Amino acid sequence: MKTKTFKIGEYCIGGIIKVIIKKNTVNLLCLDYYTKKEIHNENFNINDIYSISDFLNVLTTYYYSDKIINYIKNI
Repeated sequence: MKTKTFKIGEYCIGGIIKVIIKKNTVNLLCLDYYTKKEIHNENFNINDIYSISDFLNVLTTYYYSDKIINYIKNI
């Protein structure tokens, strides 16, 4: 299992996106910046990059979405 937290701040809903990768699944958690409480949680197949990208583009800007997608691809 690999985990990475992206503290994006005001350019993201909640401010933090946490990526958890287990075998063939990617779990994306949207967390509140101050309380660290979960705002939204979504699971994806690791090969479904298009759906992951669409979901991230709703949560944050293209720049940060691209950084997270590149992290997932390089695992």
